[in-house]
Amino acid sequence: MSSDARGSALVGLATTIAGLLLLVSPAGRAATARFYPDDPVAVDEDRALDAGGVRPIEGSNGYDFAEHTFFKRGDRRSTPAVNVNTIDEVPDSSWFTNRIGVRALTADEIARGPNQVDRLDIDGWPIVQEKSSGITPGFRVRSPDGRLYQVKFDPPEHPEMGSAAEVIGAAIYHAIGYHIVQGYIVDLDPASMTIDPKATTVDMTGRRRALRRADVDRILKRAARQPNGKYRALASRFAEGRPVGYFKYYGTRPDDPNDIHPHEHRRELRANRVVAAWLNHDDSRGINTLDMLEGEKGRQAIRHYMFDFGSTLGSGSTVAQVPRAGNEYILEWGPALKTLFSFGFYVRPWIRTDYWDQAKAVGRFEATAFDPLLWRPEYPNPAFENLQPDDAFWAARLVARFSDEIVRAVVAKGRYSEPGAAEHVAAVLIARRDKVMRAWLTGVNPIAAPQLAADGTLTFENAVLAAGIATPPASYELSWSRFDNSTASTMGDPVVDRVTEPKARVPPALRDSPYLALTIRTEHAEFPAWGRPTLIHFRQRPGGWHLVGLTRPLAPTDSPD
Repeated sequence: MSSDARGSALVGLATTIAGLLLLVSPAGRAATARFYPDDPVAVDEDRALDAGGVRPIEGSNGYDFAEHTFFKRGDRRSTPAVNVNTIDEVPDSSWFTNRIGVRALTADEIARGPNQVDRLDIDGWPIVQEKSSGITPGFRVRSPDGRLYQVKFDPPEHPEMGSAAEVIGAAIYHAIGYHIVQGYIVDLDPASMTIDPKATTVDMTGRRRALRRADVDRILKRAARQPNGKYRALASRFAEGRPVGYFKYYGTRPDDPNDIHPHEHRRELRANRVVAAWLNHDDSRGINTLDMLEGEKGRQAIRHYMFDFGSTLGSGSTVAQVPRAGNEYILEWGPALKTLFSFGFYVRPWIRTDYWDQAKAVGRFEATAFDPLLWRPEYPNPAFENLQPDDAFWAARLVARFSDEIVRAVVAKGRYSEPGAAEHVAAVLIARRDKVMRAWLTGVNPIAAPQLAADGTLTFENAVLAAGIATPPASYELSWSRFDNSTASTMGDPVVDRVTEPKARVPPALRDSPYLALTIRTEHAEFPAWGRPTLIHFRQRPGGWHLVGLTRPLAPTDSPD
């Protein structure tokens, strides 16, 4: 099998096979190499096969709610994510592109997000169709170069709320690595609006007819008008390719030959629970995703997008988010029965939560009562429920990279005009970020970014200390061994060392080994989980040592909650 072809399947399959062989082979020795020459795989070549035969997947909010509320969809076994590489990272793919996790991004880069220009002026662009779905009023326009944009308006009761949440959420999700469409806050002059002669709408009888100016005026009556007479809106550019529906958070798409990893076991989908909790993106569900078929005929593949961030940051798109959002599922039997059998005397804790209400542009968004581990989307999500501590740690490290400066730069993209609105949203995001880090960075041994210099100096990072949310550990126990890659086993007695700083040196007797195995345990009285080993492998090549393996063995009962 070629390197490229093996890349897609290697991530989950090779580790599983190696582990099974290790168990059944004599004397516990594996019969196959643990690492291949191209490890760690940086790109999952999951677009190699032609997916031109896919058909659109249709869905609805009602069906999606019922399916996930009343049925346990997906594989619920507690298993590691299947699409990570040998150093416990998510490779680039049609689902995810590493950005803030692999390089330092400036605040301006992150705030710009997926957008190709800083500002967009759509005045004079012809309206080609009334917006066909969703609860927010709007329509579609076509740019001079033929691109299609969806235009959505804020409601008069909450001007700026939905559009600000959209661009802020999109910028954060894009920086983390998800595929996001371009979206711009625009000021639209009603006097400049034109209607394409071929534009259509569907009337109350279900009949399609020509779009008229009266239809546009009806849409504008439901939109917030600014003091200057213009309308603020969100203009989202349609993604490249042909839409083929949405993706589910479980199983695989049966008509896509490249979709081989069950979605509930993809790390980037599991870990979305961490990001969604941070932003209170309670509307994070399959129906708010988008699959686009790209490429020339005979060489087509699907790119997977996330979109619709109007229900984040306390916004419910057209209204302030309900207090339940993020605290309970729409239908959750435990609290409902407590209320019923106590004749209403039992009061859900979230009902008592206070919210800042000094700006119409800010919905119900707070950090005091927020508990990341107890956070809930609107209804169960199979990938979220399969979140493992190492998945959560991976995502929390990405969240930790959003400094206060970056958060404020992203919030500024929302262009809040009311006094105190931007300051409140930024302050809540920062406080919720810190809670996310405390909840999910501490659940595993937080060893990260190990490097071994040519002179034998080892350095590594304690992600919790780097985030400034805990005291230093008492010590790190390091156990060094030679590693035979052909049999995936260590050789000889390990050399044990103990240090108090994240720095050490390779034992001189082991420096000539082609591979080294290193186990690090961290001793901290407050975090017993840090005592579980982080297993690291280095490969020696011309020019020095290279990290080739990092795994975090988890106890069978581990749970991020």
